[in-house]
Amino acid sequence: MYLNHAKLGAYKTVNTIIITACGISAFFNLIFLIFIMTSIHIDRGLTALLLCMIIFSLMSVKIGIIVWRALLMHRITKCRIYNSIIEEDHDGIIAYSSFAKMTGRPEVNVIKDIMWLVRERYLINVTVGRTAVRVDLLSDEREFVQVICPTCGAHNVIRKNGGGRCDHCGTFMRLKENYNVSE
Repeated sequence: MYLNHAKLGAYKTVNTIIITACGISAFFNLIFLIFIMTSIHIDRGLTALLLCMIIFSLMSVKIGIIVWRALLMHRITKCRIYNSIIEEDHDGIIAYSSFAKMTGRPEVNVIKDIMWLVRERYLINVTVGRTAVRVDLLSDEREFVQVICPTCGAHNVIRKNGGGRCDHCGTFMRLKENYNVSE
């Protein structure tokens, strides 16, 4: 509900293509570099040294791109963690300190991650504030409903078309899975 699944899927596909292409290209650069350095046919003068430096530079750029994309991919994987925390919230407002406590990350990093994920539209239907994240559903489903836990029978309040954990036994429930709605 708060993940932009289409954007996440497209990003993963593009990222996989970029990392694979750079990896294969860097591998062939390395093979060519080894060939040049061990070849007895090429004079080991200035030309060979210059060629080796150019190939090494190209290979370094490609490895840099791979590391950069891998770090971005790691940042995006946190999106699912933040989404699960948002889905389990009962009142629609979650303090950054709560995110930090639940994830074990420093609050400064949590704020940077969430602001980036919202700005880049990986997390949707949430508003970033100075001290907290507010769940802001853009449809008429801002209401909360009371459901009966299928495991223990306890009554719980969860967001309509959202999810949450039972306050008594910890079972994760989603309203769209047709749990009994108590009147």
